[in-house]
Amino acid sequence: MTVTEMDRTVRPSGATNARPKTLHQASANNPFEPDPGTIVSVREWRGEEDFALFNNSVPTTARENTFHVQARTARFGSIDISYLVHGPLRLEPTTESWGRKERTLRLLVVLDGEVALSHGEPGHGETMTLRRREGALVLGWSGVSYTANAPARVVIIDIPAEHEVLGGLADAAPFEGGGSESALLSALAAFALDLLRQDVASLTHAVRAQVTDSLESLISGTVATLSVPSGNDWNRRSQRMHVIRYIATHYADPQLGPTTLAAHLGMSKRSLQRLFEGEKQSVSQLIQNKRVDQVLLRLRDPRYSATSLDELAVLTGFGSALALRRAVQAATGQTPSALRAEALASHA
Repeated sequence: MTVTEMDRTVRPSGATNARPKTLHQASANNPFEPDPGTIVSVREWRGEEDFALFNNSVPTTARENTFHVQARTARFGSIDISYLVHGPLRLEPTTESWGRKERTLRLLVVLDGEVALSHGEPGHGETMTLRRREGALVLGWSGVSYTANAPARVVIIDIPAEHEVLGGLADAAPFEGGGSESALLSALAAFALDLLRQDVASLTHAVRAQVTDSLESLISGTVATLSVPSGNDWNRRSQRMHVIRYIATHYADPQLGPTTLAAHLGMSKRSLQRLFEGEKQSVSQLIQNKRVDQVLLRLRDPRYSATSLDELAVLTGFGSALALRRAVQAATGQTPSALRAEALASHA
C-alpha cells in the first residue's frame, strides 16, 4: 500500500463535504480504532510532533525524529481490524488494553519484518519473536510489550474479551504464538487485509453482516488453534466456540435448535445446555438472537424492500412471517413494517 493510498479517510456513503482530516487531527486518535463517523480510517504519524501525540494515546518508545507509523483501520460489528506499516518502535507494556474501555484480546500477524513480544522483567519474563507469516494471540490486560527493531508490516485484529465469538475466553498465558504453517492464521490475515483494501463504505447492511459473520468465524477458529489447552475449561470453551460457529452458518435452517444442534455435535441436549451454564446467553437465545440480527439487517436494507415477510422468514430461519413478526416486535418494540418505513425514509 502506498502513502497516497494511506493518506485519506473513508466516510459512510452519503456523507457531504467530506474531506480528509489533517495529520495532526488524526494523530490525536487511538491508532487501533476508526475515527467516529467513519467506516475506514487512514492515518499517518511522522516526526517529533506526531510522536508526542501518538505516545499520548499509546505509550511508545522510538527515535522521535525518524518516527513513522501508517494505519488503516475498519470496524466490523465490535471488531476492529488494522493494517500497520511502521518503523523501529516499542509499544510499552500496558494493562489497559491499548487505550480501550473494555478488556480486549488482540490477534497479531506479521506480514513483513520481525516483532518481539515480551512480558515481565527483562531476563526473567516471557519473550516471543514473530517473523513473516507468524502470529500471536495477546491478552490486552496482561502487560505485554511489542518491539520492532526495523520496519515492519502487521495486521492487528482487536476483539472485546466478552465477544461471543471467543466462547468465554479465560485468562491464560499473556500471549500464545502460531507459526507460518497455521493455515487459519494466514487465511485470517489475508481476509482482513483484503477487507481493508475494499470500498467497504459501499457495502449494504446485509452484505456487511455476512462479511462480519465470515470474519468472526475465522477469528473463532484461529483463537481455538492458538489458545493453550487447559483441561476441562479448555474443552468446554473449545466446544462453545464450535457451537457458535455452527449457529453463525446454519441459522437459516428453521429446524436448528438445541435438540438438532446437539445431535449434530454428537452429544445429548443436556450436555449442550451445560456448556453454556453461567454464560450470558443460552443456546436457544444464541440462535434466536442471530436470526433477529439477520432479519433486522434485511429490513433496514433497501435492496430487500420488495421482499415479503414470508421470504425473509425463509432467509433467516424463522419459518413463518408470524414468528418473524413476533421476534422483531419483542426485540425492538416495532413492527417489521415500521422498521422498513424508517429505513426507506432515511435513504430517501
